[in-house]
Amino acid sequence: MYIQTVKGLSMELIDKLSILADAAKYDASCASSGAPKRSSQNKSGLGSTNSMGICHSYTPDGRCVSLLKILLTNFCLYDCQYCVNRRSSDVPRARFTPEEVVTLTLDFYRRNCVSGLFLSSGIIRSADYTMEQLVEVARLLREVHEFRGYIHLKTIPDADPALIEKAGRYADRLSVNIELPTDLSLQTLAPEKDVASIKQAMQTIYTGEQTVRNEPRSPRFAPAGQSTQMIVGADATDDSTILHSAQSLYSD
Repeated sequence: MYIQTVKGLSMELIDKLSILADAAKYDASCASSGAPKRSSQNKSGLGSTNSMGICHSYTPDGRCVSLLKILLTNFCLYDCQYCVNRRSSDVPRARFTPEEVVTLTLDFYRRNCVSGLFLSSGIIRSADYTMEQLVEVARLLREVHEFRGYIHLKTIPDADPALIEKAGRYADRLSVNIELPTDLSLQTLAPEKDVASIKQAMQTIYTGEQTVRNEPRSPRFAPAGQSTQMIVGADATDDSTILHSAQSLYSD
């Protein structure tokens, strides 16, 4: 644990942070630090990027920034076979309130440990409720605390498109996980998820991006764009199919 970073926070919040930062480590942040790999037995020295909950990403202007990378919660209604946070997984569980995420983000930011927030979540109650909670974090940061740092939100595919559109007004980047290379892969390993809803969420974000490009006076919308991640190796899908699936995301 990076004691200097979390000094002054309650033990309850630190315990949640320990669980939900670790639970977020499999979500791609869209970039690495770009730094060369160094061999060292001690991984916690000066300049280390291994502090609890810290990841790196790139802003629209090309700057590499440090982000607080956490889940809102690792409780989840879904039981996707490839996910460590699946419903049947025997792991420690925790949940932040939107206000707690805001507190952590501002604390890390004021200590000059991060330049922004990367926030994802397991699904609780419903897709809409979970998305509302994610959007509320971004709203509080932007409107109440006038936070001008970087925000990356993972969107919930089954959520109301209006909520995804609202997220784009606050976030610098949105992302939707395509999850797996083929429809059959998803049906087999994550039957509670639906390819159509995932692609619809991607389309909602794309439409928001295009509106900003075509209508200069329209409100900002995810200026750093959207991203996704695909799990490779969870089933027997061959390389050719994986590459074709990835390419189709650019052409669809």
